Amino acid sequence: MRTIQPQPMLFPSSRASEGAGHVEVIAPARRYMRGAAIATLAFLVILAMPFVSAHEPKEYTVLLKDDGPTPNGISLGILVSSDSLFFYNVDKRENVTHRILIDVEGDGDFQGLDDISTPWLSGECQLNETGDRIDPDCQVTNLLLLDPSNGLLPSNISMIHQIDVNGTIEEFLFSVSFSEDTHPEDQDLPTGPSEQNDAKQDGEDLLKTLLLLSLVGMLVLIPRFLASDS
Repeated sequence: MRTIQPQPMLFPSSRASEGAGHVEVIAPARRYMRGAAIATLAFLVILAMPFVSAHEPKEYTVLLKDDGPTPNGISLGILVSSDSLFFYNVDKRENVTHRILIDVEGDGDFQGLDDISTPWLSGECQLNETGDRIDPDCQVTNLLLLDPSNGLLPSNISMIHQIDVNGTIEEFLFSVSFSEDTHPEDQDLPTGPSEQNDAKQDGEDLLKTLLLLSLVGMLVLIPRFLASDS
């Protein structure tokens, strides 16, 4: 009996080539789907994050003039904790300096252990040929941070603007109010009729629910894509 030896394949079978091509097409597709799923999840997370407007600390300028401070008081609703008062002496008279006394303790004394004051501010400082101040202690401006680090808590703070005119002290009393720096998610803004408000609230609740369901779905699908890719 003659034994027939199997002949080597000169060309790969069409089935084998189709399988290889199928793998080559599926692998990039899986990587693309995984990347798209991760990007979609990140986008949904960003949409689901509550929007909170951060407060940008600001400097409120108070001009120190020969007839007192301008403005001569700051009412509530303008400044918050972490803002600053920028005192600027614009009085150019010779031998005249200005400063601010701050009643931190709130007892009307202005000389307490916790009370603070700015340095004496000149109308201008003389400079040398290099542009540096001849008197290093000379100042025209001073910045006061409205913050607990200075002992200043949100409230109405009494201050005295003092002017030293050749040894004679003039005083101008004024006050500065500031509130706590808060970032409420829902601000009490003017609203329309109650029916419109209810419809808007229902729409927001529906959107939140859809976002939550989308996040849950993506969290379920992504591990499956990662497992199938491996």
